[in-house]
Amino acid sequence: MSDKTTNKLAVREKLAQVGVKNLDTTELLTIILGSGRKRYSVVRLAQAILREFSLNELHQQPITKLIAIPGLGRAKASQILAAVELGRRSALPTKERLINPQAVLNKVSEIRTKTREHTICLYLNGRHELLHQETIAIGGLNYSLIEARDVFGPALRLPAASVILVHNHPSGSIQPSEEDLRVTKRLLEVGKILGVTLLDHLIVTKKDYVSLRELGHLTNHGTN
Repeated sequence: MSDKTTNKLAVREKLAQVGVKNLDTTELLTIILGSGRKRYSVVRLAQAILREFSLNELHQQPITKLIAIPGLGRAKASQILAAVELGRRSALPTKERLINPQAVLNKVSEIRTKTREHTICLYLNGRHELLHQETIAIGGLNYSLIEARDVFGPALRLPAASVILVHNHPSGSIQPSEEDLRVTKRLLEVGKILGVTLLDHLIVTKKDYVSLRELGHLTNHGTN
């Protein structure tokens, strides 16, 4: 059995015996890497990475800096960045996730009884957590006055990975108009160009709602 295999198995056996919390940083990184390369044992590779970057610096590094370390290829660098990011996210405060229409309705309940039309945009990160909520139009809804920049401008500034559009129908009808469908299609296309996903467009009334995604108008953009 090679030294590389022995080192890797020894660390895994130690984890099984004493628990992950009792492994040092080099040992944890050895497990993430899995194996080394020719002339670079996995332990030696882990040590080289930690000499170059502290643990707190790893998540800030572009992959190009990691693969500059001899013996560390793109695949293993990606494994490291993904593992560190998972750890970083687990330490963040839990934010509200908007993963279905009901969760969205809870955030926009105030417009459901309005006698004037309101259009709201919800801006989400890549984990569908709410970053920002903004009213972009009030009054008789004239979609010709709603520009793509009104919807996507805040998304690019935040930045946000996706947006959900919501507007109310004071008439009580949840039937989407032709204009509702046209603006949804236009914003969907603009979002693709900008790299910001239009997750859904909800029409709400006092007692009901309709999701244009559920109707099939945003079929390529799931929220789950």
